Amino acid sequence: MVYVQTMGLDPPLSFMTAPPNVEDFAHTRFREPRNLPYKNAPAYKASIYYWWWAFLKRNKAYHRVCRQNGRGRLAKIYNDFGNIYDVEFSEWWQNHQSLFAEQPSLVNPTYDDPPDDGLLYRIDPRKTLNQIQEEIREIHLRIHAIMPVEDRKPSSSAKYPIYTNVSAHTLHKVLRVWDHKQQNPLLSAYDLGIAAGLKPNILPVPKYGETRTRQALDVAAHNKRARISIANQANRYLRTAAQYIENVGLGVFPKAERR
Repeated sequence: MVYVQTMGLDPPLSFMTAPPNVEDFAHTRFREPRNLPYKNAPAYKASIYYWWWAFLKRNKAYHRVCRQNGRGRLAKIYNDFGNIYDVEFSEWWQNHQSLFAEQPSLVNPTYDDPPDDGLLYRIDPRKTLNQIQEEIREIHLRIHAIMPVEDRKPSSSAKYPIYTNVSAHTLHKVLRVWDHKQQNPLLSAYDLGIAAGLKPNILPVPKYGETRTRQALDVAAHNKRARISIANQANRYLRTAAQYIENVGLGVFPKAERR
């Protein structure tokens, strides 16, 4: 860990993965264009932090505690996240993004020596940004060259760290299947998948309506497998969504152990 002194200035927020307000991070490692969850989606939906908020909104216990002004089983989470049903995501994010930000490591001016697990590095603001970046890069490479292999996995100091990295495209599909199921509980798994935008590889039936030729039988068998595949995928997304929604109410996202 590198400790820096910021001369009384508030340190910039740092995130383990791209935040939704990417326009404010034009000079960081996060670059546009990013993979959007679907065509022409708003840019903020490419961030996993948006999906944290979206899945939490589907948690019935959290909805209940919001209606009860913070009283209930998820009161501790409510104290951090607040009532997410009364505000748009952008407004909520501006007031709560620090929940996901890495904790800054600042030098206390009274320190004579850095902690045992730290490195004292004083930034000279008169140097160019490229010089500072090169110095920090060199320090980083030297330290990692002598670190044990098991310590090289990056860890998060955020109050609510990302459990694992899942693409926005996948999170969108999982939540879309879940929402369609809530709106149409009697739909079959196959019809649910189709309604949610899953695309089966269905072959056209023979031109003249044959049913007993080799080609017709092969097409029918293929299409049956394609429909089963869509149904299985929809059911898998439902199981995953249920676990995401349950665990996000515990402050962990996105976590699904059984697919």
